[in-house]
Amino acid sequence: MQDTSNVSSEEELLQLRNEGKISEDEYEELRSAMRKSTKLDVEPPAAAAGKAKSKRKLGKIAFILMLVGMILPAFCFLLVIRVIPLVISRSMILPWLISSVGLEIAAFVMGVIGWPDVLAKATVVTISSITVLAFLFALLTVA
Repeated sequence: MQDTSNVSSEEELLQLRNEGKISEDEYEELRSAMRKSTKLDVEPPAAAAGKAKSKRKLGKIAFILMLVGMILPAFCFLLVIRVIPLVISRSMILPWLISSVGLEIAAFVMGVIGWPDVLAKATVVTISSITVLAFLFALLTVA
């Protein structure tokens, strides 16, 4: 199916050719150019919809990674220090904290990549805020 504006443009081109204002070669060239431009106009919205879906997925994944990265140290703290301090040594906390930081970094990167999504923006802003607060806390405790 052709667009109605495209049909009227082709009719105008045909009329110009019949009147002798353009040659047969110019007519074919302009007609093929019009068809190509209408095909290009149709394709980007489909591609944009696919990109929006992938950004939404990245936003969700980033948000989930952020939450897991926040819950993991709290769980380890409660488990290792409060619940079963005799069974597990405190030296086992460090790998959990390192993996938590790794999850937060991965969430931040995915949030930046998926920035148009609301969850991605929330992830980036939350992780940035937590990082700033952690540095301020570290400065206050050292000084």
